Amino acid sequence: MKRFAPMLFALALMMFATAAVAGDTFPDMKLSGKLSDAQKAYLGVTADSFNVSEIKGDYLFVEAYSMYCPICQRDAAEVNEMYAAMASVDPKSTVKFVGLAMGNTPFEVEFYRKKYEVEFPLFQDEDYSVHKALKEVGTPAFYIVKLDTLEILFMSEGELKDKDALMETLKANTNLQ
Repeated sequence: MKRFAPMLFALALMMFATAAVAGDTFPDMKLSGKLSDAQKAYLGVTADSFNVSEIKGDYLFVEAYSMYCPICQRDAAEVNEMYAAMASVDPKSTVKFVGLAMGNTPFEVEFYRKKYEVEFPLFQDEDYSVHKALKEVGTPAFYIVKLDTLEILFMSEGELKDKDALMETLKANTNLQ
């Protein structure tokens, strides 16, 4: 029995550390980042630091990423395409896009923003508080959140295998066509 104790402990940790799923509540955590005036207007906020619940809009599309994640780097162009495509089907901008940089400093966030030409707001997570609030989710991970209740409508962890399918999921969950 003693030799199985570490495995049972590890299994128990994995069970309690599972990522959020649809129907769970997205954490109302504080986001911090260097935002342009246009990005603040897009999110309906006035400061560079605020809680998720302060974002003005109906839905939130969240990409949890890391500058050091090769899959995130590879997916960056497709997420940018989704952001641009959403602007054409959602002229009132009811769906807001944000990127949460798991464990990344402001310098790393800015490097990622410039290298991958990301136009939507990105937020740092220097102390891993966002990562912990998201139950230490792997990167990349994608969430669709209903902003008035912070209900998670959709969550996917791992490589963005089909951008078009995720875009259709986003439209279906946000009543956009």
